[in-house]
Formats: sequence, C-alpha cells, structure tokens
Amino acid sequence: MGKRINVLAGGPKEKWPDDIFEQNGDWIGADRGAYHLLKAGLPMVAAVGDFDSLDEGENVELHDYLKDDQIKVYPPKKDYTDTQIALLAAFKHGATDIVLYGATGGRLDHELSNLTIPTQDEFKHLAGHLSIVDNQNTITYLDVEHQVVNKQPGYKYLGFMPLGIVDNFKIIDALYPLTLSVNSGKMYSSNEFVGELVHTDFDCGIVLVTQSNG
Repeated sequence: MGKRINVLAGGPKEKWPDDIFEQNGDWIGADRGAYHLLKAGLPMVAAVGDFDSLDEGENVELHDYLKDDQIKVYPPKKDYTDTQIALLAAFKHGATDIVLYGATGGRLDHELSNLTIPTQDEFKHLAGHLSIVDNQNTITYLDVEHQVVNKQPGYKYLGFMPLGIVDNFKIIDALYPLTLSVNSGKMYSSNEFVGELVHTDFDCGIVLVTQSNG
C-alpha cells in the first residue's frame, strides 16, 4: 500500500482547495507553507527551506512548534528551490504519492518552476507519483511507464502539454483523440473524458496533464 505525503508550499491561500486540511497523509511544509501548517495546528514530519518569507517572530514560533530534527534551514543561495527540497524530503520519508499544494498563483516564476519540476533529471522519477492541486485544477505527469490518466471527481476539462521532446504522442480514447508524430510543444486543452480513464502513448519524454473545473 502506498504512502501519501502532502507538501504545502508558500503560494497564496486563495488558490488552496477548500478541503486542504482534511486530506489523508503526512505533511511537509516548504518555507512559509510550514508556518501555515503550524497555524492550522497540523503536525509535520518535516519543515524545510530558507524561511526568508517569515519574520523573526514567525521563525521563533515555528522552531518552538517543531523538534530540532523536524526542521532543516537552508541558505537562500542554494541549488534547489524550497519546494524542490520539500519534494526530496517527501521521498526521504517514504512517500510513494506526493500531493503538492500552494504551488500555483503568486509569482509567475515560482509557478512555472513548480510546474516543470519533473523535466529535470533528478526529478523525472516524480512522473506518476506527483500531483499539484489548487482550487480549480489537478496537475499530474505522464512518462513512458505511466501513460493512463484517471478521472478525478468534480473535474470536466482535460489538457495535455508535452514538456520538451515527446515523440509519437497519442491521446487515444478521450473525447478528442490526437496523434502527433512531432511534438509541437503546446498545450492541447479543453479535452474531456468519455469514461473514467484516458490512455495515451508516446516513446519518450514527460507530459503534463491538467484536469480542471469551471
């Protein structure tokens, strides 16, 4: 049986789903996301980041709330973003499924960085295991080993975006099938499910999948 870990990044609260704190699984806070978890009274298996978005009093609160081995402070100049560090921490704590919240909205550079994490070599293994969720969308990722999309309750629209080179990409049994011999690097949006599953097929690469409502 898989182990779910939820990660809360520091994106704006307005983009959170209403039931964010009713989810199953353990929690990891990334930077200000850790402080939001503190304020919600939720336990954390870890809090990571440079915490430069917290003032001195909030930092003291967070350190008082957690044990020393639960919090890891990184310098502002580092190779990974706070969110990436949190995802690595989730795997260190045995996650087989990671759900990332607070990763959309706010600064566009942060959002784009979060959405394209699985394209980096050290994070490609996230395909099939990572979901990014906000109040209107669920985002997942496909690779050659994970090519089936499961319909999530409450969503109508389905979109596919090849990230980089994706050879011979096919959307097989959605409302609008598609076959591409050459990836054109665009979003194929406003598709829909016919049943509970949509099958795809491609030879290499990463495909971002969106399920959206409204």
